[in-house]
Amino acid sequence: MAALPEGLTSRPAVADDVPAVAAIESEVFPDPWPAHLYLQEIDQPLRLQRVVTTVRGEVIAYLFGCWQVDELHVLKVACHPLYEGRGLATSLLAEALDETRQRHGRGVILEVRPTNLRAVRLYRHLGYHLIARRQRYYADGEDALVMFLDSSRATAWQRR
Repeated sequence: MAALPEGLTSRPAVADDVPAVAAIESEVFPDPWPAHLYLQEIDQPLRLQRVVTTVRGEVIAYLFGCWQVDELHVLKVACHPLYEGRGLATSLLAEALDETRQRHGRGVILEVRPTNLRAVRLYRHLGYHLIARRQRYYADGEDALVMFLDSSRATAWQRR
């Protein structure tokens, strides 16, 4: 699995993390989820919620996902802008893949804006493939690219 930089920790998200997650969300996404949606996700069955924290306990990245039949659907993955480019999203996505393999899932699926070129490049680099395009998926009318990673296909970033 992709290792986190020294001093950072990944752990399951808890309700107390939601304000920090919502704050990052509002900085990073043009159509942020409100905090109550994250609260609804915490402790629900068939979910994966992870946060990356600093040694001071500050939440700086997160991934929220849910199981849909035999696929883990990444609903949200984001990193605080001050911590971008340090491999946090890669590490969280590797955890999602590990979870998928442990549960014998078929793969990991997610949507991304075509204009989010940095994220699209990252997903492609990690082995995700474009499988569909959802027309006018986002509130502002932008389409979504649907990308999928087959859990049986391992690459160097996914190995421990």
